[in-house]
Amino acid sequence: MKKNLKFIFTTTWILLSRSYDAYCTNALTPDLSKEANPLVSIGGISSWTTLLVILSLLTIYALYAYYVSLYRPMNLTPKEKGYSFGDFVAFVYLGQKDSWTSVFYKFPRSFKRATHYFGHILSKGLVFAGVVSTIMWILINNTEFYKSIHSAALIYIILVVGTLIIAYDWNKKLYKQYLMRTEL
Repeated sequence: MKKNLKFIFTTTWILLSRSYDAYCTNALTPDLSKEANPLVSIGGISSWTTLLVILSLLTIYALYAYYVSLYRPMNLTPKEKGYSFGDFVAFVYLGQKDSWTSVFYKFPRSFKRATHYFGHILSKGLVFAGVVSTIMWILINNTEFYKSIHSAALIYIILVVGTLIIAYDWNKKLYKQYLMRTEL
């Protein structure tokens, strides 16, 4: 798919699905009392305006990072041979050799690297979150059976596990390319 079409379709889906989620959430809980978003449930945000401003800024950054990663690609992989998959994952994220677990508690020192990395991961994660939330709202609004099994915990487990699988898959593809390049 051409870059422009890919960018347009991905951006449109993210914006439409995030808007649909906000619309349905507002219809269900105009006072945010039933909202499970951690910004509300843990962070204590109680205003739709504040919540939407924060989510809009995060979405704008994600779309900017996606644009940069798509149109101004940066090689995030190491030049040296011999990286294990775990070391490789840490290098792609941090730009230096480290333990793969460091991706859970460290942040890249370079804003440029972070933007390129998150451009790949956040865009895919937001597309997935859009699918999950859209299906969730369709089921909530049109079925009775789903309402009895729906929970914030279920949705967050699906989102976290799905996003980890997406990140793993993306890193695995990059690692295969790295191995092919360094074996030459």
